[in-house]
Amino acid sequence: MMIYKHILSKMLALGAVVVLLAACDKDVFNINSDPFKDKEIVFTKDGGELRLPISTLLAQEEGFGEYVKALRYSNMFNALNQSSSGVSFTAFVPNDEAMRDFYRRRGVDSLTQLEPEYVRQFVLYHTVKDSILPDAFVQKKSVQNLNNDEISIEIDPQNAGHAVLNGQGHIYQMGISAYNGKIYALSSAMTPLVETVFDRVVQGGNSQIMAEALRATGWSRKLSTVVDTLFNKDRERIIIHYYYTLLNVTDATFSKAGISSLDQLKSKLRSADAQGLGEDSLLRRYVGYHILPNQYTTTELGAMNGSDANRIWSSSAQNQVFTVTYDSLTTSEADRYVLNASAEAARFVPASSNVLSKNGYVHELDGWLPVWEPEQTAVLWDMADYTDIKNLVDAQYYQPSEPTSTEQRFRVANASCFEYEMGEAGTKNRTYSDIDYVTCRSNMKAANNYDRIVFNVGYMGKVSMRTPTIVRGKYRVELSIIYLVNHNFMRQQSDGNGGLLKIQFDDSDDYTVFTAPYTKVTSALPGVYTSTLFEEVEFSETAAHKLSFVVLDPAASTNSNFSLQFDCIQFIPIE
Repeated sequence: MMIYKHILSKMLALGAVVVLLAACDKDVFNINSDPFKDKEIVFTKDGGELRLPISTLLAQEEGFGEYVKALRYSNMFNALNQSSSGVSFTAFVPNDEAMRDFYRRRGVDSLTQLEPEYVRQFVLYHTVKDSILPDAFVQKKSVQNLNNDEISIEIDPQNAGHAVLNGQGHIYQMGISAYNGKIYALSSAMTPLVETVFDRVVQGGNSQIMAEALRATGWSRKLSTVVDTLFNKDRERIIIHYYYTLLNVTDATFSKAGISSLDQLKSKLRSADAQGLGEDSLLRRYVGYHILPNQYTTTELGAMNGSDANRIWSSSAQNQVFTVTYDSLTTSEADRYVLNASAEAARFVPASSNVLSKNGYVHELDGWLPVWEPEQTAVLWDMADYTDIKNLVDAQYYQPSEPTSTEQRFRVANASCFEYEMGEAGTKNRTYSDIDYVTCRSNMKAANNYDRIVFNVGYMGKVSMRTPTIVRGKYRVELSIIYLVNHNFMRQQSDGNGGLLKIQFDDSDDYTVFTAPYTKVTSALPGVYTSTLFEEVEFSETAAHKLSFVVLDPAASTNSNFSLQFDCIQFIPIE
C-alpha cells in the first residue's frame, strides 16, 4: 500500500494532490495504463481542507460501500481518482441498495460472482468524461459514457434533482463535488451494454438459422465489430464506430414459411430466383436485406413526416430496398408498422424489438421477409444520415430528438460519404469549415432530425454524394434548405447570382440542372424552405445514384456570409 502524508499548508496540500492525480496516468482515457494498478492510493490530510477525488470521496461517504467494492474489484478505484490536463469525470454512482438490486437482476448474490471485466464495463458505463454541473445536466437529452455508449436523460419535472438515465438509472441527488469531477447518486443502476448485435441473436437461443446465415455470409464478424482504428490518406488515426439494425427472423418464424434449416432457406431462395443467381449470392442478398447500416428504433423506421404512408429504406443488400407502412389509427402496437405491405408482409414483434446492443438494434419480425422490389415509393434522403458522419459528431448532438438551445457545429469533411474539392479562390466564410454538421435551434424546427449539412467550398467548389437506393421510375426531386438572415443577399441576388449550382445525377448531361435554390425562398424570415431541383427525372433501374453539385456563384469566395445549408432531398414519385 502506498501512503502519502500531506503535512504542509492547505495550499501546498492541494498542489500536491494535483501532482499525485496527474502522476496516475499521462492519458486519463488510457484506462488500462494505470501505474498504480493492483495498489491503492490513500489520501490523508494533516491540517487544512483537502478536496478528495471521486473514488476516495466515495470511500469516505456512507451508502456507497458496494460501489467502492466494485471499483476495487475491477481495478478501477485509482482510474476514477485520476485527473490530467484539466480532464475530469461525471460519475453516476448507484447506492448500496441499487447495487444489491443490480446483483439480483443479474441473478447473483454478490459482486464477486460477476467477472471483474464485466464489473469494469459496469463502471465505465456509469462514467462520463468531463465534470457536468447540474444546471448544464438538466439541459441535456443525452451524454456519452467512457464506452462511447449514448445515455439518454429524462429529467423529472416534478422532483428537483431527479432524473432517469436510459429508462433505468434513477438519479436522486445531482452534482456532489469531488476534486476531479461530479458525482450523481443513483437509487437504481443501469445495465451495461456488452453484447453486440450478433451476440443478441446468438444469446437469444431461438434464431439458430439466422445465426448460421450470418456466419455463412461473413456478417457475423461485421455485426460483432464495435469499433476499429483506421488511417486516412494523411495518415491521421481515425476511430470508427459501427452501427447496425438487424431485422431478425427466429426459427419459429422460418418454420411457418416451411424453413427448418439453413439448407432449406437456401433451397427456398433458389426456387424463387428468376435471375439465375448462385446459391451463395442469393443467401448474401437475403441476409443483407435484413441489415441496415445504421441504428434505428422501430419508431424511426416508421412514418415519413408523421404521415400514414410508405417509407422506403435502403438495405445492405446492393440495390435492394424494403418499405415500412405506418398506420396511426390502429390501437395495436403490433400492427402499427408493416414491412413490405404489398408483398409477403412482416411486422415487428413489439416484445422482442428495439433490443439495444453495443453496436445497434435488433428487431424481431413475425414473417421471414423475402427480398422484394416495391413500386415507386417516396424517398426522404436526410443528407446527414450516414454512419461515418455520426462517427465524427458528439453523440449527444447527432440527430437530436428536439431542437438544440445553441447551434452545435462539427467538421465532417473527412467523412467518406463526401467527395469534394475546394474552389481555387477558397472562401471568406469563417463561421463554418469546408463541410460541417450543424444542429438546428427552434427557429429551424421544420428541419428533418433538427440538423443540416453546411457546405462552404467556394466558387467552383465541387461535392459528390451517394443517394439512398431509389426504385426505378419517374420522380420530382425537391431540396430543403436552411435560410438564415445573412443569406438575404443570396435571396435578393444583391451580391452574386443567388447561389447558382450545377446539379447532376450520375455525371450525365441528361440528368443535369442549373438552379439557385436560395432565390426561391419566399420570405425574409429564417427557416426551412423547399426548392424543386428536377420537375421530372427518370431512373431506369433500382439503384443508388451519384449526386454532384458545382458552386457557380462567385460570391461563394468573396462574401463572408455565403454558405449552402442543406437539410434533405425528397424523391416524389410521378405516376
